[in-house]
Amino acid sequence: MVFEKLKTIGIVGGMGPQAGVALYENIIRYTDANADQEHLSVMLMSFPRDIVDRTLFLEGKVLANPAYEIVKIIKKLQACGAEVVGIACNTSHVPAIFDVIEAELNRFDSGVMLINMPLEVCNFISEHHPDVFRVGLMTTNGMYKSRLYKTMLQERGYEVVIPDPGVQADVIHRMIYDPVVGIKGNATGVSKEARALCQEAISFFKAHNVQAIVLGCTELSLVLNSDEIEGMLLIDSTKCMAKALIREALVDKMADVNSLKMY
Repeated sequence: MVFEKLKTIGIVGGMGPQAGVALYENIIRYTDANADQEHLSVMLMSFPRDIVDRTLFLEGKVLANPAYEIVKIIKKLQACGAEVVGIACNTSHVPAIFDVIEAELNRFDSGVMLINMPLEVCNFISEHHPDVFRVGLMTTNGMYKSRLYKTMLQERGYEVVIPDPGVQADVIHRMIYDPVVGIKGNATGVSKEARALCQEAISFFKAHNVQAIVLGCTELSLVLNSDEIEGMLLIDSTKCMAKALIREALVDKMADVNSLKMY
């Protein structure tokens, strides 16, 4: 498949660092290419020290809005040629952060296309899994308390199952954030304790008869990398973002994009 022109993709990484790499890997995976030269141009910028934790900001534990540092990175990506950008972090899409990012980009009259990850996730479910009506959510505490995914899915008519506060804090959030056993705390691999917590979370959703689980934190795809588990679909936000970035990088909209390895 030949396209007259392709847009360059930019990835805002560092939230956590492995999540940005995972997004890049999925862009490669889902691009229909048989040679190096057929792959898309991608830039990944990861400045983890500059961006405060999104959940801590949303909980009021830090005052600095991470939106402003994210905007700086987007501007750097754009200066290097990026035309379509994805942020490899679900929690940064909560309106208290994402709306500020969009406002800042508009203020600087940025022409970059910024992909909305939760929106792409919801679109993916409705377009590719029309029989699904009961959806579970696995997210950080910041996303959980924002109710963003829950609201977006309910507005589309889905029954949404969220963990009770104990499961959310002691199982899912701990699996992501615990400094000793959590995914963020183990750059070399997922700990056995995190895998056990993951299984506990899966058991919760299975007991509540969900048909699909949204992996609403980019770290979760590092431990759950299949498309289905125990009869439940896994809707990976990182994969949804990768597919959206590929779609928008293809400028020739008349081309047969269905031939791409996107779904």
